[in-house]
Amino acid sequence: MTFYEWRTQLRICHALVLLAEGHDTTRVALACGWSNPSRFIAAFTAVAGSAPWP
Repeated sequence: MTFYEWRTQLRICHALVLLAEGHDTTRVALACGWSNPSRFIAAFTAVAGSAPWP
């Protein structure tokens, strides 16, 4: 696993906690270090296999 992959997985784990607490996608994306929600959604979908909403 590369450092980039490890960092992305760590950021996704933190995002899961924030999403479970009820924060909106935009706030989670910015809090976890993504420059915009679109990039966060793309990364989340690539790692988790689905979008970050029910």
